Amino acid sequence: MGYLDRFSLNGKIAVVTGSSRGIGNATAKGLCEAGATVVFTATTLEAAQKAAEAAAQETGARTLGLKCRVEDIEDVRKLFADVISEFGTIDILFNNAGIANVADALVNLDPSDIRHHVDVNVNGVIYCCQEAAKIMLKKGSGSIINMCSMSAHIYNVPQKATYYAATKGAVLSFTRSLACELAPGGVRVNCISPGYHMTEMAKQWTDCHPVWLERIPMGRFADPYELSGTVIYLASSASSYVTGAEIVVDGGYTLY
Repeated sequence: MGYLDRFSLNGKIAVVTGSSRGIGNATAKGLCEAGATVVFTATTLEAAQKAAEAAAQETGARTLGLKCRVEDIEDVRKLFADVISEFGTIDILFNNAGIANVADALVNLDPSDIRHHVDVNVNGVIYCCQEAAKIMLKKGSGSIINMCSMSAHIYNVPQKATYYAATKGAVLSFTRSLACELAPGGVRVNCISPGYHMTEMAKQWTDCHPVWLERIPMGRFADPYELSGTVIYLASSASSYVTGAEIVVDGGYTLY
């Protein structure tokens, strides 16, 4: 096999959570272009199916749209059961789904807001990894990619997001531990920590944009598609000896 061939995902089955928009949608399309059959998920079936159909038309790949609220363990179990029923296996899981809906000091937050972010950003990742690992360990192979954030390493400014940083720090630690746990079974686990990508989530904080830009050495925000190459690399056999790693994609933000 040639080196470039190792990036091919032909014949692979991939699940991307939270893939109806933003980074999840862009990377799911990237996986399609790399040859994978891709399952798109969203919190509503309509949004998931719409995204899957659009990607199929755009890339010619086989896709499927399924509803999944990752914080709901029964939803997660049904998602993976449906994927197995349709395709027979899962080779790649990209745990992209996450939220950052509140930017306020910790002392001002309602406990329900904190709990919701932990449920989605942490428990959702754990639930999906648990179900994927059951499948991947049986066949002795698989790649799990978790969405972390540069917030696991920095203090966000000017917005206050201590609770968010805590959830992403948890994902980073979980990824490293799970990589050790699953490595003997042939399953790799890695994470990606993006900086500021111009997604719908980031657009809600327009007042913060000038401050963010001043701190990015590359002087611009990333487009959602710019994470696709990293996801494809970690999903493919090109990264066959990579596990427990974190790849930071932030335009240099964390260098300061």
